[in-house]
Amino acid sequence: MNCDDARSAFLSGAASQPELDHLGSCSDCRNEWDALETSRQVLEDQSFWVEPSPTLEDRVVAMIGETPQPVAPPRPRRWLWTLGGGAAAALGAIAVWAGLPSTAPDWEVAIPGTSEAPDASGVVRGWNEWNGTRVVLDIEGLPPAPDGSLYEFWFSRDELHISAGTFAAPDSVELWVGVSKADFPRLWITLEPVDEDESPSGNNMMDSG
Repeated sequence: MNCDDARSAFLSGAASQPELDHLGSCSDCRNEWDALETSRQVLEDQSFWVEPSPTLEDRVVAMIGETPQPVAPPRPRRWLWTLGGGAAAALGAIAVWAGLPSTAPDWEVAIPGTSEAPDASGVVRGWNEWNGTRVVLDIEGLPPAPDGSLYEFWFSRDELHISAGTFAAPDSVELWVGVSKADFPRLWITLEPVDEDESPSGNNMMDSG
């Protein structure tokens, strides 16, 4: 059982116990659980599957090119086809509707190194989305994680910690989390051993405070 098969089955509403067991035990899938659940609810909404007007594409092309709309016979189109085996296409459509990050981030926070990484410094940029937050980390002075370890990025409020994902090297890191910075204002990075413990370790490397 791999992650793609389990997630596809869940999104299609056909997940059996093995797929559900995988989603519950796989740390990567658990990190994506909020996004998967939101996507599944969108896919279950019948309005998501309504066929657009047969002339929609022609009208959009005409508007972009500022040319008169051509008169053409209706051509049958489907917005999306069956989901089974095509979950990636469905998720792609959801991403289009959700929109891509704008050029300018919605917020920006400095994240200095702690005593565990005194030479590290960086900036976290975030884009608020309808179902969470997309973040990009711009970090300097933090070496690649040692073998058997990964860096983990957290959104926290008091004693409640939400993982935004892991990375091995601080180059071009882009992550997504299903919460907002307004609700979880503390941003920090820990060094985590690769194990089954999902709580933050005591190895706090960088912290917005």
